[in-house]
Amino acid sequence: MRVAFNASFLQEPHTGTGRYLYNLLAALGRVDGVNEYVVLTPHPLAPEARPETPSTFKWETVPVGGPVARSQRIEKVAWEQRTFPHAIKRINAQLAHIPHFAPMWRSHGIPQIVTIHDVINLRLPEYRAGTTARAYTTLVANAAKHATAVIAVSEHSRRDIIELLGIPEERIYVIREAPATTYRRITDPERINAVRAKYGLGERFVLTTGIDVRKNVTTLIGAFAAVYHELGESDLQLFVIGDPKRLGSSPLFPDWRPLTTTFDIADQVVCAPVDEEDMAAIYSAASCFAFVSLYEGFGLTPLEAMACGAPVVCSDRTSLPEVVGSAGILVNPQDADRIADAIQRVLASPDQADDLRARGLAHSKRFNWDTVAAETSALYAEITGTKRD
Repeated sequence: MRVAFNASFLQEPHTGTGRYLYNLLAALGRVDGVNEYVVLTPHPLAPEARPETPSTFKWETVPVGGPVARSQRIEKVAWEQRTFPHAIKRINAQLAHIPHFAPMWRSHGIPQIVTIHDVINLRLPEYRAGTTARAYTTLVANAAKHATAVIAVSEHSRRDIIELLGIPEERIYVIREAPATTYRRITDPERINAVRAKYGLGERFVLTTGIDVRKNVTTLIGAFAAVYHELGESDLQLFVIGDPKRLGSSPLFPDWRPLTTTFDIADQVVCAPVDEEDMAAIYSAASCFAFVSLYEGFGLTPLEAMACGAPVVCSDRTSLPEVVGSAGILVNPQDADRIADAIQRVLASPDQADDLRARGLAHSKRFNWDTVAAETSALYAEITGTKRD
């Protein structure tokens, strides 16, 4: 069977969708020796953007062309709704997989599977504030009703898809994500010290990822301030991974920096992007990973942190309890006092931290990409009626 992939997100390797696509393709190359894959992109890829795959994978660049290529937004829609559908028809694909929320309105009779990681743009108004964003959301929401099958990455996402998109539950399949194999505990002191020096971090720091509004950093700032002043550790830091240039650029990226001055912790808070090759070492060096997001379709970063041995304090909202389970401390993300109490317990009790570390390492092993790929390949066979014994 020939499976066509919309691989446009390989051009955005640091996004959650880009990482999902990269790891899924790599794992399919390892576990599926039966199907042929044609991976289609609108632009040529840098060598490092392509995962290692066997000869059953064919890679093809299919540009939009014409005047629409001059506008990034128009080009995106044109490629998803015109160029990609024409390309899968031309190559005689038996199935198309769109690994993000961009289903084809017209697939030329070719079955399409769409991975919908979340429906945050329907659930939270901040993510569809502009006219263009609202129009695109309406387009893909309506197109999703034509999908042959939908992959949801959590039970919570499945319920949201049923409620907000009106897709029958029998067409939705839950296949959870996993940490990349590069996310493993780093114990080499030289490597740990190198990332501390590179990002201006001391011996003890609380780590979080993401700066958009749903990541709820403002509440975490208040919680960290309480912990910092209570423990009296002058070198304790909060490291927020994200680009500080985006703070205050729109309602989607609120600027919480004035709050650090109000709480007298401005010198203790570091905000910076992190190179992907440094992430495992950063997770491994963290004294606590605190993730108080208000909405996640899956919530991969707490799982990555666990795989690297970081004790995890996590929001109890949306998909996060089913991902983290009992391997982390779950808290109300809108209760700064509860967040502070949980972080302080981790920082003040080596036994508590060690217990969470051990539970997290064990729990993260339940999620792996080869399983994700095997379940995805089995779904391809089911949908096309070529199910194998």
